[in-house]
Amino acid sequence: MKKQNAIKQAYSFDLRPASVEEAGLFYSDEHQDAELGTVGHLRMDFDSGGKGFYHTWWPHNGDRFNTPEFKEALQEFVDAMRQSGPLKDLSAMNTYCWHNGGEIVENDSVYGFIADTEQYRFCLRCTPRPGEYQGYLYCYDLRQQELARQSRLVGRVTFASGEKQEFTDIGQYLQAIREELPFRDTTGFRFETLTDDPQVRKAVDDILLDFAGEENPRRACNYGLTETSKQALRDTAAPSKPHTYAWFVMTDCGAPEEQIHRDLTLEEAIQLYQDSGRLEKRLGVTKDGMATVDLVRSLDGEQQFFEDCHKLESFRNDPAVFEAAETIRKELDQMTPKEGITMGGM
Repeated sequence: MKKQNAIKQAYSFDLRPASVEEAGLFYSDEHQDAELGTVGHLRMDFDSGGKGFYHTWWPHNGDRFNTPEFKEALQEFVDAMRQSGPLKDLSAMNTYCWHNGGEIVENDSVYGFIADTEQYRFCLRCTPRPGEYQGYLYCYDLRQQELARQSRLVGRVTFASGEKQEFTDIGQYLQAIREELPFRDTTGFRFETLTDDPQVRKAVDDILLDFAGEENPRRACNYGLTETSKQALRDTAAPSKPHTYAWFVMTDCGAPEEQIHRDLTLEEAIQLYQDSGRLEKRLGVTKDGMATVDLVRSLDGEQQFFEDCHKLESFRNDPAVFEAAETIRKELDQMTPKEGITMGGM
């Protein structure tokens, strides 16, 4: 750290005592780092005599937010706290905590103080006891917090009065639409879905169409994929990765009486397909919960074996699916003529 007499005046630091509810800001939690925009934390102690000052920096978020701008702000904050705040020495920390409160751990003399600038939040944890690390300073980039918040937004609603609400909770966003939609002509209610999650976008359309007395004919898969889902779909094509397979039988596809039997073993699917008396039925597989392909279909007594598993990226290099397709073909080839099935191809 720079000498105390090098303090600049670009930042103004106003320490306030933390509440117990804010105690989490004074400890490491890697699961919250991205959401909080954690730059890193500084561990400090006053040496055995209580007058020294030793410190170690611990980066968070891959040290991505530790910019020159942040380094300057951190330097000024520590210098200010060293000059006339709780980091001057052990005695000064003890006095500061005694007079200003901010106890975040009950009956353990652990105190927390927070200072905000326009860009950063500094959370100073003080433990004014000899023989321990007396200070931990957790540093957060408020701009990164806002970016993380924006990325979590599910939707936004507005009213003619100018009132605006933003939602990160899917259930609350959908509930707001359900409750406010009947009054939109008088309140000026408008909504904007900000997520590209297919399930959420479909749920919104379900509400709108239900309000109009209609049913939504589109499935979630018709609403596209998120970036995460696109990566997961690409992973299904990787021979080096482990994969899962869930077999299904669908009957009367696209009709009101459509039924889908999911999460079957291959043997269960073959048996169910053979036993079904529906005029239209198909057997297929879902890989890794993402990619789906039909392998065989029966329509009005004519059976067709599809070749899509040899063409689709997720399946064309998958020996497990090829072997299963051959097993299905052999099993169905053994079906007796009295069942009225003729073997065809596609």
